[in-house]
Amino acid sequence: MYIYPDLQKDCCELCRRGAECGSIGRSLFGSHIICFHIGPKSGPQIIVQGGIHAREWVTARLVTAQAKTLLREKTPTGIYFLPMTNPDGALLAQKGAARFPNAARLERINGGGDFSLWKANARGVDLNCNFDARWGKGAGNRTDPAPSSCIGPSPESEPESAALARFTRRVRPVLTVSYHALGREIYYEFGQRGEALERDRAVARAAGRFLGYRVVGGDLGSAGGYKDWCVSRLGITALTVEIISERRSHPLTERDLEGEEKNIWLPLLLAELCEKNGGSG
Repeated sequence: MYIYPDLQKDCCELCRRGAECGSIGRSLFGSHIICFHIGPKSGPQIIVQGGIHAREWVTARLVTAQAKTLLREKTPTGIYFLPMTNPDGALLAQKGAARFPNAARLERINGGGDFSLWKANARGVDLNCNFDARWGKGAGNRTDPAPSSCIGPSPESEPESAALARFTRRVRPVLTVSYHALGREIYYEFGQRGEALERDRAVARAAGRFLGYRVVGGDLGSAGGYKDWCVSRLGITALTVEIISERRSHPLTERDLEGEEKNIWLPLLLAELCEKNGGSG
């Protein structure tokens, strides 16, 4: 398991080792959305975030491992790591609803007490459908609270998605990476055209070659996601990286991260690519 107290312990370790540690905001039930920064504070920046879907908490473990490893490296750009964008959801998926004041309502929404496949936050809103990027027009979107796919009452209605969007606007990164699971695929497209499309495709292909992942073109009915928002509203390169073979299935365990070790080094590869391209993705 990897829940918020585990991340807090890793935060203390990283702070002792010299990383800049902080919070970009709080979750619905008050947990900090913890952030680590390594590398230069001025110049181009990259954001790497994981754990936006509750059941994909293994991505939080991966992003924390990236920060621990790359802290020792000299990175040409600054890198912000946000391992657990949905800390309430991670706790809910791994420990159930008993620790939440709205436990009875959550169990009604979920249809029972097993939350191991839950993706949303602790209000039943899917944070990766809650951004202002064709909001509400995605395949399978719904408006009622649910374990997944609920868009919320408005874009950025949730404290977690609002904090991530606010932080991203402030940082103005040249590139973002969003970790999800499953499939060993990379997505990069959301309506961009011309030079922007070629730029983003080249970055996605470089990442795909490095990881041995399939690069998927088109938006495939996506809408409201963080990657979608970064591409359409900020005009920057944004990748969704789906780790772990589709031969596995949810619920995942830490053992499912075996074979994903090359992902530890992906932010450094992308940082070096940004430097080569003159500070852009």
